[in-house]
Amino acid sequence: MKKGLSNFYCIISLTFVFGLPAVIQGYFVFDRISIPNLLTFVVGITVIGSIWDIWATKHGKRDPVWLWQFNFRYTLGLKLFDLPIEEYLFYVASSVYVIFVWEGIKFALETGNLFMYFLLPFLGIWSFLAVVIPYLIKVKEQ
Repeated sequence: MKKGLSNFYCIISLTFVFGLPAVIQGYFVFDRISIPNLLTFVVGITVIGSIWDIWATKHGKRDPVWLWQFNFRYTLGLKLFDLPIEEYLFYVASSVYVIFVWEGIKFALETGNLFMYFLLPFLGIWSFLAVVIPYLIKVKEQ
């Protein structure tokens, strides 16, 4: 990745792995979602995950074997409790993604909607490739 773009790597990854698929899936299932329940789930996952991450990264600074850390070279540089802001966004984006995919599966099974049977695997493959392709490109560059 070019030096100027490296700070945006995490946010770009979040966008392509979770953001775009969630927006696409959300278009089809948003009316099935209870917003208060979604917000409760997202906040709960974010709080629990963040507490774990904060503890794990603080523990990692004292333990040479513990490998829980963040490479701030690939983040925007904004931190909250010594975690990159992208980590909090990860919990939000991945939670919404999971709920939307779950509702998409339920919708497909309830209605037999063939489009959803094609859309769900497509979005899963999209997310997988959005993780793998940058990794393969980086390995090839080295």
